[in-house]
Formats: sequence, structure tokens, C-alpha cells
Amino acid sequence: MTPPEILARVSSVYLSCRTYSDEGETSTSVGDPGRSSRPMVGSFRTVFVRPDAFRWEAFPIGANPMALSLIAWKAGPREQGYWPNRMSQDDLGQILMSMHLPSYGAALTVPALLMPERFHGKGLFASLTQLKLGREEKISGHRTFRIDAQLEDEPFTLWIDANQFLILQVQQVIKMGQLDRHTTIKYRPVLNAEILPARLAFNPPGPVVPDEQQPARPVPELKTNIRPRLNKFGSSVYLTSDQLEKLREQRARQNEDEDVVRVDTDLVLCDFLVVDPQGHVVQGLEAKDFILKEDDQTQEIGSLSPGNSDAVPRSIVLIIDYSNSQLPYVMNSVEAAKTLVDKLRARDRLALVTDDVQLLADFTSDKEFLKAQLDALKQRAMRGWLGRSKQYDALMATLNELFSNEDERPIVIFQTDGDQLDELGAEPPPELRPYVPARKFEFADLLAAAEKARVTIYSIIPGVRFIGVSGADLLNRSRLDWENRMKAQAELWRLLNLPARPNSTPPDQLLLQNAERWKRYHLGVAQLAKSSGGWPEYLEKPEQADGLYARVLNDINQRYIVAYYPKNRTRDGRRRKISVEIRGHPEYIILGRRSYIAPLP
Repeated sequence: MTPPEILARVSSVYLSCRTYSDEGETSTSVGDPGRSSRPMVGSFRTVFVRPDAFRWEAFPIGANPMALSLIAWKAGPREQGYWPNRMSQDDLGQILMSMHLPSYGAALTVPALLMPERFHGKGLFASLTQLKLGREEKISGHRTFRIDAQLEDEPFTLWIDANQFLILQVQQVIKMGQLDRHTTIKYRPVLNAEILPARLAFNPPGPVVPDEQQPARPVPELKTNIRPRLNKFGSSVYLTSDQLEKLREQRARQNEDEDVVRVDTDLVLCDFLVVDPQGHVVQGLEAKDFILKEDDQTQEIGSLSPGNSDAVPRSIVLIIDYSNSQLPYVMNSVEAAKTLVDKLRARDRLALVTDDVQLLADFTSDKEFLKAQLDALKQRAMRGWLGRSKQYDALMATLNELFSNEDERPIVIFQTDGDQLDELGAEPPPELRPYVPARKFEFADLLAAAEKARVTIYSIIPGVRFIGVSGADLLNRSRLDWENRMKAQAELWRLLNLPARPNSTPPDQLLLQNAERWKRYHLGVAQLAKSSGGWPEYLEKPEQADGLYARVLNDINQRYIVAYYPKNRTRDGRRRKISVEIRGHPEYIILGRRSYIAPLP
């Protein structure tokens, strides 16, 4: 058999097995190419029953300080992870990828063969190059095929049981600057044996959330809540623009069979807030008071509606970052969001998205359900189940997958500090590339996606204000920011009944570096809001959350909704510039989107 034929057979065995279990060992050493350090040794266990029962555990041997106790677990729809003294409820694929490095690869190699649908990448075997069949060897008495290959231009070797086509051993070399990391993973696999339920129990050594505290019921089957999806929520962040456009066309064809109200895609709707030089909102304007131009050509306004009119329903997505950096604010923010839910109008719909790219609630008008989901989110945070700081992934998924032409007034409330900014456009680590492809977007693509969706973004930045601050004040604010984070961390450890951790304030130079980094993150979040016609604002103290949400809702209500059919009806997908002024009042300040993307043919 050739190496590709052997690997194809291996894939088939793992995909078709009824049950799988193993006990294995990892051995890792780091050093110069000709000399390595004393190996660091750990062990792991895998238990799997198709279709959806899985448990993977890694634990230390002896007194190895580098080893971690880790658990990745799935039972039906419930998926959880455990780190020492920390729980996580997340997508199983994400949990396993986060455990890849501390397990030296053991968390992914076999689990990804058993459940390839959990990962977006092309897979380990498809990522291997320069395949060569080595001489026959025996491992633990089993005759094996040895396959030598390259993974990301580094040596990678597999030993495959020649009878069962199961992996018995893996060796990998990863360059770390001037040093090499050598890792060997040994497996003792068992296929299609009966597995007792006790072996599949979650059973972590740390705190467990009782069943009654699990997140609220699934999204109710409301007519207003039935919308076609591109795919599993969040999948679009790994698609190219061409792939995404094809999926949109597929969704459009599906819409032809859906009982939904359609909006003429040539109709342009814009919302504008008009204020006088003192900052007071100007009300009582009529269509005749507006001078609206598209690409410098005056347009005829078809209709003008107040922002609080039931005639123009609002589709609002609230994206909440509840990662570790947001601990000082998430509790109050969730309570404030519940007041926002209470003030929704009859035809408004709200969706909830979290920074771990989870659709907590699809568009719905069910206020009790929305508040129950927000309560569940708060409970997660209070028990250490925190988000993953993938807020820009969540925003891109929202813009691509939640909004459509049927949303007459799309709005996003984006509550985050924007600390994913440095990841945009960056390649994943080499060892993760078989399992997760690079994101297909950069920050500029987010701006374009918001423009294409014609969405207005209100950015709420929880944390100490850094924009517009410099000098000694910047250092003082960075020190305050550090103190806030340490207090929140201590409170979380208290809630988990864990001993407090000692901490000390970093030196001034590091504090200034932190401040510049957070300022850059905040400027990105602010730019998204301003470019979309909304505005950014800081949530500096948790008790400000209620007033800030009220301000967002007031802004939405006090805007004018202008609708017009452009004189240029060409469907060319190009950017059209919008300018607005109030007749006889050049001093008025007008806030709103100043461009949109024309529809395609």
C-alpha cells in the first residue's frame, strides 16, 4: 500500500468505529538539534461512543510541574472543558484546540480523526507533505507501517498498526528559534469494545455547575425566529469573500420558499440623528427639511419616519464580551441589557451573541426568553465560564450570517474592549493549521461588511478611558485599570471558593505599554462605530451600564429614518456616498451612515 492509501484507510477506521478508547503517553524534550533536555512526561485517556459521547483527559505523572490536569467532555448537546480550578462551556473543537499546546498535541491528533466535523481545517493527513513509507517496525508487539512526512516543513512520523489501521505512535519536531522540541505520543487503542457509562462521566476534580444552573432552554420556535442560516453560526469567519457570496446566493434561493416579508433591495433606508451646535436633539423635522444627495446627486425622499415608529421594525444584535478582561463589568452590563429588552417595541427583534462566537439567542421578540438567556450568561461568568475574546469573529459572523435584506433597520450594540485586534489577518500557530484555517478577514473587511449590511454600530467600551489621554494621566489610568482587573480576578476566585493569588503592580514601563496597547484596541472599536454612523462610549464604572444602554436606546428612538429610491438604479456592487443637510440650518450636526454598497445584479 502507498502512504496515501494507508492514511485513507486509517481515516475510514476512525470515522466508522462504534466506540474508541485509548490510554497514552506524551514525552517532550527541548534542546539543540544534537542534544535535548530531560523529557517531560504526561499521560492521557480518550473515550468515545458514536455519535456524541466523548471524554478526553490529560493528567500529570509524578511531580512534573509543566503538566496540567485537563478534561474535554461531550454528552449530547452539552460540551464542557476543565482546567485546574476553572470550568468552560464552549464548542468542543475550541476546547480541544485550547488544550493542544499543554498536551503537546495529544488533544487533537486522534479526537480530530474521530470527529472531523468539529474543526474547520483540512485535517492532519491532508496537511502532511513528502510522504514516504519507511521500513516495517514493531511497536508493543504490533507490526506497523511507518510513514515519514513533513508538517509545516517540520519532520512528522506516524506508526500505523498494520492490522487495525490505528495510530500507535506519533513523533514530531517543532523548531523554537535555535532550539528543537521533540515530542513522542504513544497510544494503546481499543476499538469497538463496550464502554461503561462511568468512563464517560465528566467528573472533574474542581467545582461543577449543577444541572439546574445550566443555560436556559433552546431558542423557542417562534415565527419571528425562523431564519435561514448560512451554516453553523460563526463558520463564515473562515470563508473567502467568493465562498461567502455563494452561500448568500444559496440562502437567497432558500428565501424564495420562505414565508417572509421582503424589502425591495433598491430601496435605501438611512437613519440620522440631528443635533444643534449645543448638542440638543432637533425634533419635529419633515421630509421637506432634508436635502439628501447620493454621489452629489440630489435624491427625492420617499418617506420619513421617527426612530421610535412601529412602521420600521428594528433588528438589534447585542454582542457581549464576557471574557476575563471584562469581569469588572459583565454583571452590571447583563442587568442593564435586560432593561433594554423590556423597552423593545412590538415589532422589534433582538439577538444575543457572545465573544465566544455563540448565538445565545436568534432574532426573537420573546422578552422572557431573552432575559433568561442573559441570566444564564451572568451565571456562567460568576462560575468562571468566561468567553474567549473573539469579539471580532462574533461581529463578522453577525454581519455575514444574521442580517439580510429583510432587516429594514439593522443595529449592533457592540460591548467589548476589542482585544482580539492583533489576531485579525494573522496565521494560526503552525501546529494548529491542520485544524483551523486562517481567518479570511482583516479589520478593513469588518468595516466593509458593516457597510454592506447597512448596519449602525454602537460601541460600548467597558474599562478605563484611554482614548485622548497621554502623559502622567495615562500612567495613572493604566494603574487603575490593573487594579480593577486584579479586584475582579480576586472576586472570581472568591466565588469559586479558591485561595487568593498574590499579585503585585507591574513597573511603570510595563503599565505604559499596557496603556498604549489598550488605547489601540479601543480606537479600533471606536472606528467601527463612527464609520457606521453610530458612536462609541466608555463604560468606566459598572454602575454606569444602565444609563449607557438607555442612551443607546434614546439615540435609536430619536433618529429620523429616511427612505428613498436612488436615481442611479445600477446594480454594480459599488460604494455610494451619502450627504445630508437640513434646509436653512447649515449649523446643524448630522450623525449617520455616509455611504452604502449598492446591490449586485
